[in-house]
Amino acid sequence: MTESVPLLLSAVQAERRAALRVVRRQSVAALLTAGLLVPWGAGPALSAVAGGAVGVVATSLFAWMLFRHPEGTSAARVAWSFYLGQALKAGLTIGLLAVIFRSRVPAPWAVLAGYLVTHVAYWWTPKGPASRWIR
Repeated sequence: MTESVPLLLSAVQAERRAALRVVRRQSVAALLTAGLLVPWGAGPALSAVAGGAVGVVATSLFAWMLFRHPEGTSAARVAWSFYLGQALKAGLTIGLLAVIFRSRVPAPWAVLAGYLVTHVAYWWTPKGPASRWIR
């Protein structure tokens, strides 16, 4: 009889998994919002998906910028990536929202609802220390 030994992730690997959990929850929240808007028609539902996609893509870019370095990278380099990632996230968000609104989206309010719900999902995702245990 062999016993399986529980495996531990490094601190950086655990935080990467936590960032992925945030992106997954944002995606689910955006899709649920779109589902709630289906009774108002396909236009508002698709608009909410577009707004949610802006939030998910921007958060994914930020997470990639932050966690792209290998373990042991200097704190200054990671901090630089954090600030650059935040600036790119803001620029990408503004750019994508501008493209969506210039395309004469059928329900601008639904775009904003889809985008804002990704922020609510971000705030509601637990931010405690990430578990290092592989489950």
